Amino acid sequence: MRLLYLVLVSLLFLNSHTIAQTVSPLSSPPVTNRGRLPGTPAPRATPTKESAAEQKQRYEDAVAVLEERVGEASDKVMAKIIDQEKDLRMRFNYFQKPERLNPNSFATREEIQPWLKLTDELQQSRDLMAKLYGNASEDLDSALIAQRIAPAVADQIRRELISSFPWDEIAKKDDLLNTYIADHRQLLTLFDQNWAAWKPDKPYFSEAKTESDYEKLCDQITGTGKQIEALYEKMNIQSPSPTPVPKASAHQ
Repeated sequence: MRLLYLVLVSLLFLNSHTIAQTVSPLSSPPVTNRGRLPGTPAPRATPTKESAAEQKQRYEDAVAVLEERVGEASDKVMAKIIDQEKDLRMRFNYFQKPERLNPNSFATREEIQPWLKLTDELQQSRDLMAKLYGNASEDLDSALIAQRIAPAVADQIRRELISSFPWDEIAKKDDLLNTYIADHRQLLTLFDQNWAAWKPDKPYFSEAKTESDYEKLCDQITGTGKQIEALYEKMNIQSPSPTPVPKASAHQ
C-alpha cells in the first residue's frame, strides 16, 4: 500500500530543508589542514547557492524517497494484517455454510470432534488478528524507523495511519466472532449430547427443550454471521477465493 496522502500530511509540518535532512542528509566534504602552510588561516567552505529549480528538484527527490520508505514500512505491517484477515475470513466461511446447522450433515458421532477442533482454530485466528491490530502502532513505528525516517516524521506518519483504521468496526467484529464461535461450540455439543435423537426433517428434535435450544442457537448463529458479513463488507475486506471445507464428514 502506497500511502502518498500520509506523506503529504507529514510534509505540512516540515519545510523543504527539513525534509531533505529527514530522509537522506547530505554534507559537504570536511575542510582539512592537509597542504596548508603553518599560520595560514583555515579556508572557509563556500556555500553553494542553489537556483529555484535546483531547490525544487532536491525537494521533490526527498519527497520521493520519503514516499518510498513510508510505502515499504507500511507494506511490511499491513501485509501481515491483510494475510491474517484472509485466513480469518476463510475459516469463518467454513461455518457459514447451511450444513453446519443441520445435524444430519454428520454421518457418525466421531465427525463432530474435527469440527470442534475447527472452532478452536477459528478462535486462534481471531485472537491473532486482534493481536496484530493491537500491535499495529508499535510495529509501524519500528518499521518506519528501520527505513531511516526521522523519529518526529515517523511519529506523525504513524499517528495518521493508525487513525485511519476503522477501530469501531474492528472491535465489534472481534466481539461478534467470540460470540459466533461460542454458539457454534454449543451447537456441536448439543449434537453430541443428543446424538441420533433427531429426525431427517424439521423440527429435528421431538423433545421440546432440545428443539427450543437448537432453534435459539441457530437464530443466534445466523444473526451474528450476518452482522460479521456486513462488517467485512463495510471494512472492504474481500472474501478469499473458495477453499474446500476440511473433510469432517462424507456428507460435506
